[in-house]
Amino acid sequence: MTDNSIPHFSKGERLLPYASLFETDHESQQLPIFVNRVQESFELVMHAHDFIEICMVTEGAGFHYIGEDQMPVSRGDLFFIPVGISHVFRPSSTAKGRSLIMYNCIFTTEQLDKLLQAVYADSEIANSLSELNHAGQWLHVRDRNEEGQQLFHKLHDEFMSRKPGFTANLCAATIELLIMVYRRWLEKSQPSHATKQLQPKTTTSASMQQIVEQIDANCTSELHVADMAAQLGISERHFQRGFKKATGMTFLDYVQSARIDLSCKLLLRTDARISEIAAQAGYQDMKFFNELFKKKTGVTPRQYRLSPK
Repeated sequence: MTDNSIPHFSKGERLLPYASLFETDHESQQLPIFVNRVQESFELVMHAHDFIEICMVTEGAGFHYIGEDQMPVSRGDLFFIPVGISHVFRPSSTAKGRSLIMYNCIFTTEQLDKLLQAVYADSEIANSLSELNHAGQWLHVRDRNEEGQQLFHKLHDEFMSRKPGFTANLCAATIELLIMVYRRWLEKSQPSHATKQLQPKTTTSASMQQIVEQIDANCTSELHVADMAAQLGISERHFQRGFKKATGMTFLDYVQSARIDLSCKLLLRTDARISEIAAQAGYQDMKFFNELFKKKTGVTPRQYRLSPK
């Protein structure tokens, strides 16, 4: 997400704060959602931010560098980018008429929680999107039938016009956008009819044990259900069912527990700061790390370090 008013950042230098998107602190506190339409360039380097970003290519083509991945993008490519994920878009060419233009819808984790309360009746949507953000897992889907383009156009128009009631409309349209992202994600994760015919009826305990060992050895890395399911040649839903049957835990719960176990070891065996340990365990959001640690252990990281063992 780039804009001429945004300062340049070096990779890993610091997070781009939500408040920096606005001209005044008052405006950043009053507006729960930020929307813009920008032309990408080669000026902004890899950066991360302390907010959630849903962005979509509306014109042109280029490349998206995100985490350790690189991929070509064109009109209709849409991304859900959680807090702390380093990324940058680049146009494929600087030639006139070859621009890469993006829509961006931006909000904080706290605002996401408020928005998801509106879909509380459908807890699967709320839980899935919340887990994506807290687990630091980015998502790539494709727009269909121009639905995303229309939603972003509505969001941008509301944000720029500032008509009476625009904040309510921003929230309503963002909820629509979140639901659309979730639906495209589900469609992407569903195997084709041909794949279903070849899909094994069950997942062997041996193959699932290999997955568990892989998670234990790489719990601090970005781990995605889609990648694990692909290794076994099964759908994501089939993988989730098999994983819970084998471990008694969901995939996310298991990864979180493995990371907290590692954090406990580092707290006792090293003098590293708690923030450094959280980062080593794969967490950039300290508030979430502290809450998760206490949920898993019953005490805060500091209390755990000071308690007799």
